[in-house]
Amino acid sequence: MPRALVVADDLTGAIDTAHAFAARGYRTRVQVDPGRAPPDSTVLALNTDSRYADPETAAERVRRAIEAIDAPVVYKKVDSTLRGNVVSEVRSALDTGFDYGLFAPASPAVDRRTAGGYHLVEGRLLSDTEYADDPNGPASDHLPTLVGVERASHLGIETVAAGSEPIRAATADAPLGTLFTCDTTHDRHLEAIARAGRGLDPRPLYAGSGGLARHVSVPGEPDGEPRRIASHGGALGIVGSVSERSLDQLAALPEGWLIALDPVGLLSDPDSAGEEAGRRAAGRLANGEHVVVTAAPDRETVDRTLAVGRAAGFEEGAIRSRVASALASAARTGFDADPAGLFVTGGDVAMAVFDALDARTLSLTGRAVEAGIPVSRLRGGSADGTPVVSKAGGFGGRETAVNCLRYLGGDHE
Repeated sequence: MPRALVVADDLTGAIDTAHAFAARGYRTRVQVDPGRAPPDSTVLALNTDSRYADPETAAERVRRAIEAIDAPVVYKKVDSTLRGNVVSEVRSALDTGFDYGLFAPASPAVDRRTAGGYHLVEGRLLSDTEYADDPNGPASDHLPTLVGVERASHLGIETVAAGSEPIRAATADAPLGTLFTCDTTHDRHLEAIARAGRGLDPRPLYAGSGGLARHVSVPGEPDGEPRRIASHGGALGIVGSVSERSLDQLAALPEGWLIALDPVGLLSDPDSAGEEAGRRAAGRLANGEHVVVTAAPDRETVDRTLAVGRAAGFEEGAIRSRVASALASAARTGFDADPAGLFVTGGDVAMAVFDALDARTLSLTGRAVEAGIPVSRLRGGSADGTPVVSKAGGFGGRETAVNCLRYLGGDHE
């Protein structure tokens, strides 16, 4: 059984958080196919695929995941912008047998911070960002308000900045089952929070984004050094995110790298549209070129796809499903050219792509292109052993997509 378990509500989050353990030398795998037996690993990350489920279903999936894996350390991964069923999932995890919970969703490395209980993204209140418009966006950017007053307490910056001992003293005085929300503006604050929870008596639940996970201890020694990626040739990108950051990264791609799906074609026949794009991608990959396939090259195309889908009688969820199917089909066909690596954004699209390739798990290498953007390898299926760079839509700078593709293609050195 694993020594640490990560339970995430989407796939890219599971990968990002798992990397925090792999980077320290722990053998870490992400289970892509929940229908198979968990892989043997020191750290196991599971995706409950519950970000857009109803709160009761999400809570039940989390409970089942934790109870099925008897790991001494459990990390409940939450979105760094508080999207999804954050409270119901963390509460469900806490109620599986933990004495208290340390909830710190900040990740200063990617400019997510909590100050005075308020959660900020790139210096702005979360409620003032595009993440607040998500279909299951945060109910509040104030952590104490978000989690409620019952069985909850807030640790302000004066406590967190003082170090692990004051944090540990605060948890010791609280009632059993208390969830502690934490101010965090610097990485050393996350280190103090994690250190305060070390030791299994009383037993803490850790809840946060990828930031806190970098400091959570795993019983026993690491398994070895992070593994180096050595590959050369054209890399295939599949971009499913429609965040403004992702659109900006697509705009920065060199001319000739992008293949965009037509909204009418992908909605009427997703598989055929994807296969056609995949054949075009394979042709470029065979010549050693990098290529990115997307259904969202710009905001205008995103809006057009939604309008065409609604006119055809599709709900927004059905539109997203068809886009994911088309991109998965493009990936499956594009792999006929044996690309040097795969770059993928968007959790639902990543799941569809890995399913199309019959991948069973992702093995984390411990390497990363940039903060929050880890490198792994596919295990199982037609693309077994292929290096993968996965990225949440809102992560990275303008040149990140270019950097990821060049990293996979071996032209970054």
